[in-house]
Amino acid sequence: MTDQGSFTAWEMRPRGAARHKLFEPLAMRHAGVPLRAHMLDLSVSGALLHAERPPGIGDSVIIELQEFSAAAHVVWVRAKRFGVRFDVPLTETAVRAILDDGGAGCA
Repeated sequence: MTDQGSFTAWEMRPRGAARHKLFEPLAMRHAGVPLRAHMLDLSVSGALLHAERPPGIGDSVIIELQEFSAAAHVVWVRAKRFGVRFDVPLTETAVRAILDDGGAGCA
């Protein structure tokens, strides 16, 4: 039996969008301050990120990966990993471009 007490409602929901694993360094802005992070997985609706000092649940962030930029909100945090939901879902084309070339050419 699994202890579900440590999971948020967001984490317990079935995922509607396919997640793609990757390990890409990126720039992230939180409250106007640039932070370094890594993207660990990506879907059209959100991403799993890792940072030394993650923002808090509900915080707004801007994720920047080469020419790709997206606004998102933090939906959960666990240690140095955190999940974000994009304010505007990405297109499958944008996701594919990020996966194929690390975001070059995505606007």
